[in-house]
Amino acid sequence: MHNLHNASVELNYSDITGVLLAGGQSRRMGRDKALIEIEGETLFSRALALLQRYFSRVLIAGNRADLERPGVPAIADTYPGSALGGLHTGLSAANTDWIFVIPCDMPYPDGRLIELLLQQRDGVDAVVPLTPGGYEPVFALYHRNCLSHIENMLKRNQCRIYDFYRRINVHFVDWHQLPAGWERSLLNINTPEQLSCIQRGAKIIPPIVSIVAKSGTGKTTFLEKIISELKKRSYRAGVIKHDTHRFEIDHEGKDSWRLTRAGADTMIITSLDKVAMVKLNRDQKEPLFTEAVAAYCSDLDIVLTEGFKRSNMPEIEVHRL
Repeated sequence: MHNLHNASVELNYSDITGVLLAGGQSRRMGRDKALIEIEGETLFSRALALLQRYFSRVLIAGNRADLERPGVPAIADTYPGSALGGLHTGLSAANTDWIFVIPCDMPYPDGRLIELLLQQRDGVDAVVPLTPGGYEPVFALYHRNCLSHIENMLKRNQCRIYDFYRRINVHFVDWHQLPAGWERSLLNINTPEQLSCIQRGAKIIPPIVSIVAKSGTGKTTFLEKIISELKKRSYRAGVIKHDTHRFEIDHEGKDSWRLTRAGADTMIITSLDKVAMVKLNRDQKEPLFTEAVAAYCSDLDIVLTEGFKRSNMPEIEVHRL
């Protein structure tokens, strides 16, 4: 299998169950993601082989009897429709203290990431990668201690996994600790456009639509309504705003401002809610728009822009009657 690491640590961890998350409906893709082929193998098969390399017990979280294999049962979600529901299924069905979860839509899962996370589980309830794009909650390690918190949330129809993290002791593994090539390893496929990029070996650049208008027309209000509607339809949306001035998002005297002033070329602030980055343009040249999208927005389904009036992107022009 492509990109599987020859493990140098103990294999078949007896206290961990591998859980393959397959409860999604693949609405944005338009067809079953688990059965999509990359380099002659289905995404399901690639993820399953990696889990079986490390864990003697493996199960599928989701109502997918068609994916069952000998010794690999599929367990229907009690609370379908969210990643948190998949974690609930895995922890409920596993007879081990820990589960390691992987989604069925990663084309290049890497054993080195599994090894790294397993090494950092002492004294915590979960181990989760943290990248400049945010948390990776579905390629992570969870202890049975999490189950009661998850169940209490799901019974109240609360599905935000980041709210769940506030209730447990999580160790976040920062991206600079991850092995080389982690960006490719943590890619997942959600849309036909992303699949096409991966098949062609191109960088994933989501569709971009620019919102343009004269100042004071209501671009931001219009963007708010678009974003709200996209979120209702389960799309991951981003916004890039162009500023012709030298904007400053740091507040003078704050630690981040002081560190940037001291000469840090990149300043990243992380919390449970947000990840923010200040990256200086030392050459005083604004980066190409497509480079910024490829670097920071590859995990999104669509990018909306405000202020790029002279671009060649598809545009929606806003007028006030």
